Amino acid sequence: MANEVINWRHCTVKIIEQCEVTPPSGSVPATTIPLSFLDLPWLYCAPVKRIFFYDFPHSTHHFLHTALPSLKHSLSLTLQHFFPFAAKIAFPPKPHEPHILYSQGDSVSFTVAESTTSDFDNLVSDSPRDVGHVYPFAPTLPSPRVLEDGTLLAPSMTVQVTVFDNKGFSVCVTFRHAIADGRAFHHFMKFWASVCGSNGDKAFSLQSHLALPLHHR
Repeated sequence: MANEVINWRHCTVKIIEQCEVTPPSGSVPATTIPLSFLDLPWLYCAPVKRIFFYDFPHSTHHFLHTALPSLKHSLSLTLQHFFPFAAKIAFPPKPHEPHILYSQGDSVSFTVAESTTSDFDNLVSDSPRDVGHVYPFAPTLPSPRVLEDGTLLAPSMTVQVTVFDNKGFSVCVTFRHAIADGRAFHHFMKFWASVCGSNGDKAFSLQSHLALPLHHR
């Protein structure tokens, strides 16, 4: 998929890389988390998309060799604690109920793209704009897969980082609402930012003011 070009209205986005980011090897055991009756209605909602813009007045080449490795590494460390985002939502045959299933090797799809025509300053301004202008920066969740026993496994989250040469970059996350509500998602983003800001220092992230998530509520 690398070097694929996507055109949308007046915006052109070139896919530079697509990879998978996993928690550190062996850091998370295989885990099953049941969905509560409060979670189940959200299974029928469309995936949620959240986009964040950051100033980065450097070249795309500089971003790819400095900031991008840190983003990937810190995301991996963050997923060790927020592993449901790397997990799948399992839909087993009835009468079994849907649940969150993390298996060894589960990952988050991570896409790196470059925007060659978008006006970054306009995108981050306070003026009204067409929401369609950000569509090329929002990733689509990978397709579910079906196991031999009929269980459908649906990915929980995907990430796209889009670089605007000598201007900045965006991080857009698409995730299933049954995995996290708004508060849980922003907890994840703040934790990721904290780890990234510490240059991947694991000890620093654990001693930060952000509490670890509680998955069994």
